[in-house]
Amino acid sequence: MWHDFNTQLFLLINASDQASKSFISFAIFCAKYLVYFPIIYMGICWFIYPIYRQLMLKMLISLCLALLITFIIRHLFYSPRPFAINIGTNYLFHDKTSSLPSQHAVFVWTLFFTAFFNKTQRTKTILCLLAIIALLVCWSRIYLGVHWPLDILVGFIVSFISTLIIKKYWINVSKLING
Repeated sequence: MWHDFNTQLFLLINASDQASKSFISFAIFCAKYLVYFPIIYMGICWFIYPIYRQLMLKMLISLCLALLITFIIRHLFYSPRPFAINIGTNYLFHDKTSSLPSQHAVFVWTLFFTAFFNKTQRTKTILCLLAIIALLVCWSRIYLGVHWPLDILVGFIVSFISTLIIKKYWINVSKLING
């Protein structure tokens, strides 16, 4: 049942053979390069706005935990990518590694959830931008044929849980960091 639903949803989102070249190019930009915008922004904020440094440290530590969990899941459970089993149309070159969970989804949703759980008046704009970036990155990975919707959902869940863990234990983590 889950497999059929996942496949049908994938085929609904995945680009067809007749997809517009300009829309494919937009999706490739979202899938490959949009994830760099938050990194660049964080780098700039680190130097210009010291008030955001604690938030960025939380993001970095949450990312480390989320990517560790992702690494473990990917090595325990192999899930072939759609193109590896000839389903849908693939417009983005990718190795035939395990697709569950999507590392791109984990990355962008972890940044989003960290900002969400630490939101202030100043972070509302950042939160909106991170949500838009996360949605575009996740959509594009399915649209271009390299991820299943379930890969994105599991990435979303891993990000949420990882961020909650760091939020809950932040006082202990910050004591370790500060000595």
